[in-house]
Amino acid sequence: MQEKVQALIATIEETEKQEEQDQGSQDLIELDEASSLTSDKLGAAVQQLEAKLQAKPEDKPLRKAVSTLRKDLLPRLQKYEAQQEIPGDRNSYSKTDPDATFMRMKEDHMRNGQLKPGYNVQIGTENQFIIGYSLHQRPTDTRCLKPHLRRSKPRLASCRKWSSRTPVMEGRRTTLTWKKKTWRLSKYSTYHKEKSKAWQKDISKIDNCQYHEDEDSWTCAAGRKLLFRYESKETTESGFEIRKRHYRS
Repeated sequence: MQEKVQALIATIEETEKQEEQDQGSQDLIELDEASSLTSDKLGAAVQQLEAKLQAKPEDKPLRKAVSTLRKDLLPRLQKYEAQQEIPGDRNSYSKTDPDATFMRMKEDHMRNGQLKPGYNVQIGTENQFIIGYSLHQRPTDTRCLKPHLRRSKPRLASCRKWSSRTPVMEGRRTTLTWKKKTWRLSKYSTYHKEKSKAWQKDISKIDNCQYHEDEDSWTCAAGRKLLFRYESKETTESGFEIRKRHYRS
């Protein structure tokens, strides 16, 4: 759509140059690159074109171009900008409930990875008592932990009873703590798979290898030694930095 706008404006400018060499395209607002095109810029350009059209009402190509911009391209651009603004830093939203984010539900009866609009609810407990809860637009529990603790902390600031040292993430329940130095114990995605015999017999898994700290090397279940080669870094969409150490036999 933005490419169509750029092409249409370029056609109008070329026509202006041929008809009025002294004016050229100076009367049109610069739209820059398609990536920076906004509805405000396009709206201003359309107003200038409409003013030109009033001076030359017999100009059929200009009339057609203005009509296309005003009735089709400009409303579409305004619609797209509104749709991009609604989700914020999310990757999706529901048209029937803009605050909801599309997530993969555990209750997937069709077993086809169906996405449904929903929210992620976090519940903080202490000795099975619910002492805090929070509602999130993020589908992953790990990214909800910090904001959940921040939202729950003011409610418990005056309560000294809830002072466990370690918050434990399990499913969607989090044991809360307010000490400055805190360790977090989280169930990772392969926690249950590692308990299976197939996993424990798989020689490709790092859990079945032996690490030698003195020479920074690993020995796999087949007896091959893997030496350190290099370290790489990558940053996730949520801003977390992941460091990977690569070994090779």
